[in-house]
Parts: sequence; C-alpha cells; structure tokens
Amino acid sequence: MRWLPILICSLGLAAAVRAPAAEGVPDERTAIYRQFRSAFDAGNFAGALPLAVQVVDLTRNQFGAEAPEMANPLGNLATTWLRMHEFGKAFDNFRQALTLLDLQGNTTNPKLVAPLHGMGLALQGLKRDDEAITPLKRAVDIVRNRSGLYAAAQLPMLMALIDCYAATGRTEDASREQQYAYTVAETAYGKNDLRLLAPLDRFARWQEALGHYTSARTLHARAVEIADAAQPGSLLAIDGLRGIARSFRLAYLNGETEDAQLAADDLPGSLVNSKARQQASQASETERTLRDALRRLDAVPDDHSALRGAVLIDLGDWYLTAGAGARALAAYRDAWRALATAGDTTSLATPVAVAYHPPPMAVAHKPENPDEFTQQVVELRLSIAANGELRAVTVANPAAEREPAERAVISAARRALWRPAFSYGEPVSVTDFIFSERVNVRRSR
Repeated sequence: MRWLPILICSLGLAAAVRAPAAEGVPDERTAIYRQFRSAFDAGNFAGALPLAVQVVDLTRNQFGAEAPEMANPLGNLATTWLRMHEFGKAFDNFRQALTLLDLQGNTTNPKLVAPLHGMGLALQGLKRDDEAITPLKRAVDIVRNRSGLYAAAQLPMLMALIDCYAATGRTEDASREQQYAYTVAETAYGKNDLRLLAPLDRFARWQEALGHYTSARTLHARAVEIADAAQPGSLLAIDGLRGIARSFRLAYLNGETEDAQLAADDLPGSLVNSKARQQASQASETERTLRDALRRLDAVPDDHSALRGAVLIDLGDWYLTAGAGARALAAYRDAWRALATAGDTTSLATPVAVAYHPPPMAVAHKPENPDEFTQQVVELRLSIAANGELRAVTVANPAAEREPAERAVISAARRALWRPAFSYGEPVSVTDFIFSERVNVRRSR
C-alpha cells in the first residue's frame, strides 16, 4: 500500500518536469524531445530513457553544463529513472537539476518544486524516508508561499511527506498533515465534490491505523454521503461502505480507547457536525453495510466481479471475526467464484491473518533509535489447516541474538485468526506458508 501514493505522485511529477523548453530550441533537440514525450506518455520508459539522455547531451552542448536550461532535461531524465524504479540514478539527476536552479538565488522559484518533489520520492524509494522529509517539506513550503496555504498543487508532495512522517514514527506530524491535506482538498474542490472521495479514504485509513475507529467511520460515512448525493445508489459509495464495515470490525477486535473516541472531535468542522458522523455512530452492524455494497453491485448491468469478490472477502472476514466459521467459508467460496470470473484468485490463494496483534517489539508499533536497535525480519514457517487452524509453526531464519523476538512473534501468530487458503473454490491446508514480521532488536554492547 505504501507505494501507491508514491506512484501516483510520480505521475503528477512527470507532468511538472517534462514541459518543453521555450523558443529558440534547435530542430534536432525539439524532434528528439517529441520522441521522448511520445515514448514516455505511452509508458515505454525503457524506450524513453536514451532519448532523455540525448536531450540532456544536446542541451549541454548548446547552453553549457551549468546553465539553468539544463534543469528541465535533467528533470525529464530523472523522472524516467524514477518510473523505472532506479531510485539512486533518479536522485542524482534531480539533485543536479536542483543545484542548477538554486544557483539562480531565488529560494521561492516555482521551478524548484518538481526536483524537490522528485528527490523526496527517490529517497523514499531508497528507504531513506527521514532524509526525504527535508526536500518534500521545502517543496510544500514553496507552493504555499507562491500559491496560498490551501493550494491544491501541494497535495502530491504533502501525501509523500505524510508517508515519510509515518515511516519514521513521527505520528503527530503525520496526523497534523493528514488533516491539513483534507482541508486543502475540501477548500480546493468544495465540500461535496467527488474528488474528495480519495482524500477522505486516505484520511480514514490513517485514522484506522491509529486505532481511531470512530473517526474513521465518520470519514467513510462522509464519503458515502458525498457519493450518494452525486449519484444515488451508485458504486462510488462502495469504498466508503467497505471502510465503515472494516472500522467496525477493527473496533470489535481491538476496542477503542476513550482518547481515540474523543479524537473524533478534532476532525475538521465540516465533519464533526455532519450528518455522516451521526450515521456512522448509528450504524447497526458490519454486515449491513457490506450487504448494501453487494446490492449496489447486483443493480448494475456491468460486470464488477473483482470488486464483488473483494466485498465478499470483507464479509467472510467479518463472519470469521464474529465466530461464524461456516458462514465465513460460504462467503469466501462465493468470493472465489467472483474472483475466478474476473480472472484473478490470488487474493485467496494464501492464508491471511484476519486478526493479528504484532508483538511489542515489532517495528509496526514504532521504529526505535537506530543507534540502539537494528531492524530485523523474523520469518515463520506455518502449517495452516483448511479450517484456518494453525497446526505448526517454526522459525525459518533463526538467529541467536533475536530469540526473544522470535518467541514473541510465534506467540502472536498463534493468537491470530487465520483465513485459510483456497484452491478451485475450496479451502485447503497449507504446510509451508512463510509469515514475516519486522522487529526491533537491541544492539549488543
């Protein structure tokens, strides 16, 4: 999931950095640039790469290696490397473009935004999230300075910045910027615009990750409200309906503290007093919202088998959580048939921990000080029966220095609630399933 916002941001980034140079461009450079654009826009990044290199070389020959005219061609080359997941090469070229623009001495130059954004994405790709914060924050600041505090242009950089804060354990910063991002979107698009559905979903999933299930339901319910106001009974509301059901299921599993419930009062004012919040608190049960989603799918003539399969998996997970094993298996069988119609049953091909609480030393709880801890991966080899029962567990990659962490992960896996694997529409036993957990291990002194 973490890569999705990065890839989406890179789309906007490419649009920002691939603008052609203005007047006075030699015919050869213009022609090659157009070939680059054609290949890039077609998704042929391997074909676009040598063309981007040619444009860089031709621009260097015409203007010189340190000319500001080099910034756009370098940005194009960097963006191509980024799309190819060559993050180190992308970072180097974005840094060169940024250096050339910085030499002009204008710290609020809007042309700085694209290479700063690109550097941040490349550093994320290199798993250097802490370093990515600085260029991303600078890009956001430039947009706000030039276009206003609530300019929609900052949203791609802001999403990447939030991911970096979350990855480095800066939860308060991530929460603050999540709420700010939603306010930006609401200000830019209006309170009832369908473009709010994606920001609402992202904001709600963040609240779920924090354990703020009441807040999450409010946001998901608001998405349903907006979708149905625009197109009553449409499929646009299905993500919100699934979110409501998921947040109820998570609350059923994990409970919710008084502080988390009070956090709902800190949502933007347009949500705190909305009809959606009342509906979210009055929703009777998880199953109702999922049945609503299935009814919507049944009412449309088009085939949405993949989405139907996903909703049925949600329904099965709820039944499994509630202890209704037979109903869970029936829902999973229906889901498999729908997914088979869509041509992809991989989401049911392996076991899944429907209810799993990571041990205290898991990185998922919080990254520790790297001077005192290392992050290591514990791999368990599990045998899971067709009814989801965990029959056997061993450590696949044992290491003496992390034995306590291994025991803790084993204990967590034994307490988990497992959805079984399915093959040809029926649950099957799996004897060699690898389950991984990243843990903090104290460095030896």
